[in-house]
Amino acid sequence: MTLKESKFYFLQDDCCEEFGTEAGMERYQKTEQRYQALQDEYQKEQNPAIREHLLRNLFPPLAYYQTLLSDGFSQQAALEFVEKETEKAALQKKAAMKSMTRLPFTYLMYRLFVKKFMTKNFPTEGWETQWLECSGTSIRFHLNRCLYWDICQKEGCPELCQVYCKNDDIAFAGLLPKIRFERSQTLGTGGTCCDFCFRKG
Repeated sequence: MTLKESKFYFLQDDCCEEFGTEAGMERYQKTEQRYQALQDEYQKEQNPAIREHLLRNLFPPLAYYQTLLSDGFSQQAALEFVEKETEKAALQKKAAMKSMTRLPFTYLMYRLFVKKFMTKNFPTEGWETQWLECSGTSIRFHLNRCLYWDICQKEGCPELCQVYCKNDDIAFAGLLPKIRFERSQTLGTGGTCCDFCFRKG
């Protein structure tokens, strides 16, 4: 897979706009090379759901971040550049979430399918999910282990995980006013878990 096939298909244009055409293309090509190297590094991963996360969501920002650091950018500057890109992707997901609120009984439908969705898309190979409540008013669970946090640590950039965490806040805001997303901590921001809560609006 290439970057243009991921959820960050717009990265090339943004690099050229941010750094100028020549420097931007060079930085984009280095990011693509790093992206391909990450795929090679984790090619043994066979779980289709995890591969989807890695190739489409996780590796593109990671490759861009590592490229920026290798080009001499400070950690803070690199995080800011990466966050611009992840926010664009999260806003697209927010729009998709917003479409769900047009359906009748949005919370009820969300509640009925959330466990099946989590089992399929967040398998035990990458996440440890602890269910606390799935009632008529609240859906609550803790993620005690997270693929994104594990990979960021393994790649030597745990600080990057906070960028992925912010994506949830942006994307799930699209469920308002039918469903209100709440979270007080994440593994990526120093918490003991990611404490997800979806309340009926």
